[in-house]
Amino acid sequence: MVPECPIIPLAERVDCFPDAGASKLGCLQRGCCWSPLDERNAPWCFFSTNHGYSVVSEEKSNSLSVRLKRKVAPSLFGEDIEELAFHADMQTVNRLRFKISDAHKQRFEVPHEHVKPPATHPSGSRNYVVELTHNPFGLKVRRASTNKVLFDTTMGPLVFADQYLQLSARLPSHNIYGLGEHVHQNYRHDTNWRTWPIFTRDSFPNGGTHNLYGHYPYFLCLEDESGKSFGVFLMNSNAMEVTLQPAPAVTYRTIGGVLDFYILLGDTPEQVVQEFLELIGKPIIPPYWSLGFQLSRWDYGSLDEVKRTVERNRAVDLPYDVQYTDIDYMEDKKDFTYDEVKFKDLPQFADYLHEKGQKYILILDPAIAISKRINGPYEAYDRGTQKNAWVTEADGKTPLVGEVWPGVAVFPDYTNPGCKEWWTDEYIRLSKEIKHDALWIDMNEVSNFVKGSNKGCEDNNLNYPPFTPSVLDGVLYSKTLCMDSKQTWGNHYDVHSLYGYAMVLATKDALERVFEGNRSLILTRSSFPGVGKYSGHWLGDNAANWNDIKWAIPGMLEFGLFGVPYIGADICGFFDDVSEELCRRWMQVGAFYPFSRNHNAQHYKVPVPFLHVPEKPVKFYSDSNTWTVDRQFLWGKHLLITPVLDPVSTCSGSAYVPDAVWFDYETEVKMTVSKQQVEMYLPADKLGLHIRGGAILPIQRPAVTTVYSRRNPMGLIVALDDKNRAAGELFWDDGDSRGISTKSDRVSVYVCVYVRVYVCVFVLYLRDLNLTLGQNYTVRWDQDRNPVPETQRFDCYPEPNSDETKCRARGCIWGVGVPWCYFPEDYGYTATTVTEQPSGLSFDITRNAGLQSSGRPESPDINTLRVEITYHSADLLQFKIYDPMTKRFEVPVPLNVPSTPETDEAKRLYIVQVKKQPFGIQVVRKSTGTLIWDSAVPGFTFSDLFIQVSTRLSSDYVYGFGETEHTSYKHDLNYHTWGMFTKDQPPGVSHSLTHTHTHSPKHGRHYFSLKTSYQCLLAFDQMDQFVLQCYNHDIHNAQHTQGQEVCSWQLYPV
Repeated sequence: MVPECPIIPLAERVDCFPDAGASKLGCLQRGCCWSPLDERNAPWCFFSTNHGYSVVSEEKSNSLSVRLKRKVAPSLFGEDIEELAFHADMQTVNRLRFKISDAHKQRFEVPHEHVKPPATHPSGSRNYVVELTHNPFGLKVRRASTNKVLFDTTMGPLVFADQYLQLSARLPSHNIYGLGEHVHQNYRHDTNWRTWPIFTRDSFPNGGTHNLYGHYPYFLCLEDESGKSFGVFLMNSNAMEVTLQPAPAVTYRTIGGVLDFYILLGDTPEQVVQEFLELIGKPIIPPYWSLGFQLSRWDYGSLDEVKRTVERNRAVDLPYDVQYTDIDYMEDKKDFTYDEVKFKDLPQFADYLHEKGQKYILILDPAIAISKRINGPYEAYDRGTQKNAWVTEADGKTPLVGEVWPGVAVFPDYTNPGCKEWWTDEYIRLSKEIKHDALWIDMNEVSNFVKGSNKGCEDNNLNYPPFTPSVLDGVLYSKTLCMDSKQTWGNHYDVHSLYGYAMVLATKDALERVFEGNRSLILTRSSFPGVGKYSGHWLGDNAANWNDIKWAIPGMLEFGLFGVPYIGADICGFFDDVSEELCRRWMQVGAFYPFSRNHNAQHYKVPVPFLHVPEKPVKFYSDSNTWTVDRQFLWGKHLLITPVLDPVSTCSGSAYVPDAVWFDYETEVKMTVSKQQVEMYLPADKLGLHIRGGAILPIQRPAVTTVYSRRNPMGLIVALDDKNRAAGELFWDDGDSRGISTKSDRVSVYVCVYVRVYVCVFVLYLRDLNLTLGQNYTVRWDQDRNPVPETQRFDCYPEPNSDETKCRARGCIWGVGVPWCYFPEDYGYTATTVTEQPSGLSFDITRNAGLQSSGRPESPDINTLRVEITYHSADLLQFKIYDPMTKRFEVPVPLNVPSTPETDEAKRLYIVQVKKQPFGIQVVRKSTGTLIWDSAVPGFTFSDLFIQVSTRLSSDYVYGFGETEHTSYKHDLNYHTWGMFTKDQPPGVSHSLTHTHTHSPKHGRHYFSLKTSYQCLLAFDQMDQFVLQCYNHDIHNAQHTQGQEVCSWQLYPV
């Protein structure tokens, strides 16, 4: 066969030789295309168009079923399946499932506890469209609203052999997040030919690309600035690898099971996560106490040392909820035992902790020793043997024997109902002997200290498959069990990555029997999608270094995507001695880990927790700068955490400030910048903590444990946004009952309210309100203080006899000063889509929602206006604002403007910028960067009989306006108002005279012409000078404001 080689970009090549040893001869023998390069990361051997499958039949109803026939082509790894069944199930409006399997033979499929088809299917339209190509077979999934292709498998052929399945898909963007479990040094993936193996493995998270504890063939793709996103989940537990390439595209290579894909759509990443949780199971609500600080160590040595640790931290009032013991509490590291010498009082230890509101968690590993106990039989092992509870060798009868912490051991088969009964029974026995509050399960990848078994592993296609993904050590059974060992769900080859998941399901049953109605907690190291429904997770055996404190943040963000929000990393590092600076910084950021535990290994120095007084990615979808931020993170939507993650010689740290209003949590000061990188002052005892404007956050007076802090008064922080609005939620139950349980106890509440108006800050405290939970309350307050300086105010009531009632009736602010009645920050219009052409700009503006009437009943507000800006020449521009629906009077004075606009931006002496909220026009002189006109201030009003516009000017050298009597040529900016309306009257200060001149030269020539439809001209010369000129036949006031170089006009059409 001569390969038909497509002419495609390098970035779209699909690797035809993913195993080692690619050569021209080997490539051609596979019927693929050979084209060597001067780099090795892109494939030299890539697929020809000869490979793949063709559609031979198709059936459509509420779903889509297709029969596929393999094209004639050489095989990559043998045993290709000639006929496949493709089935697409449109399960919900946002969820598509498609499965590709053997048309004639049942293959292994994940027996997931939660994932089921929906009871009903959508009858109407869906948010996606499915398209098939027939020869070769391919699938395209489009977003219905935009027609954008989200998942396109036509870029490469489908390969489906008994032990090698491959599918590639082109993606719409490089914003790819997820896949795991690995150490990803950045949250957003690098798509430059990176391959990630997925297969659960006990290994150190040291920054390599190797596989780790969990199995997550799931990613989320952010499409663009709109926030629209989708997720892709492959329900397959076999060993696999996933390659990301620059097209951008993804290629899956798995060595068993079926290709069972779910495509999940959302308008935001959060919606995609919710769709994924609906599919795999929503996460457990942990007990309230588990949100407190927790302390652990491998090998305290004795219970006396554990108690000394507890007392030492109690003595300094360290906030501290939970104490752990690791496997050293056991007798010879045997499950369901304790060391009756070194830990002789362990049965009473939980009572000792409970006296001070603390909790106790102990550990269990899956491996069960086959040796006897010190003083008799190991009954847990004996009872498990009677239940046939162990994973067996390939014969299905002989227990597989390996070696872990307790020595020679067998491994429970948690997929076996008999084993689950045994595990529950043993746990009940342990709980009666040693009181504790929750369970930590470890080593469940499953970990084995010998390769496969103490007999080794047979040479067959399960232990040595034709293709091995790029897993650590290159051997599937390395540090685990032989792949041909047997479990109830199937061969370990198929179910290996489900071992931790099955252990969690068995442990969940056991804890429900012991703790009954109480919530309790499971913490697991190995995981699979859906484990978050019952358990939390930590990121494994990290080390005390500055890399691991950084890499923990992307890891935790990813587990938020995976549906395991109760997530943390070992604070101060598990391995190695930690420096005081690193541990302090880690304690600071670790206080914001959902699972906040300091845990370290034996033989290393005990890290001393530092008392620190004070997750979700930073994603503002329209701001592409946030797409790669992974050294900061958000709590919910409203708390921005900026930790120090490097050793620093100075007291500053670099941070990105997203596009919003932000308040410093400690100082209550509003940040003056946004949407840019800044240096924050972060001395040794401080990390960056900022509240987003628009948030209402619950707070509570602290105590050393959550048991006691729950009894303290609660409060709220209300941080207003730029529209003086805020919203928030508080979920409050008893913190311990399984499910949701609320109490109606009265709670003493104080409320701390952030109020930020313009440039000043003040805090209003309302205390001892004694609110009752479950009731609705409204808190109103008057801003009697005056946070806005007089120089920043714009008059909202220019008519005589203003008072507070009249002022507030217009939706304005009343306060002592000049003017007393002034506009709020959001008063005005908002620009919608701004369209710029070479000759100018054109767009509509809309009066801001929620504003009250401008307060003139005879002059209704015009809600929608049209703005046109024309670049007449290099030194002349015009802007006009008018009612697009109703023609209004315009001054019939001819103006000498060029017949054609200046379309060459390089020739123009000015730059025009449009601020959308509140709407305003800003004009900048190019040569100096001076902002000479800035009407982006509150108060722009356009009603039938009243128009007002204000602008900031670039200096206080203002001349002109007339004809009125001025006592000096240069204007006094101390709040002077000049009326303009022709009138036969003798000259006098502030009187209107016989001419209407609004001519205001500033060192030269700029012209602004105001008409009843608000039309302006602006002309420039080469000097730093301009003239302001306005024409109007209507009553016209001009006001100069002291201190900020402001001119305001009010027009009264007659």
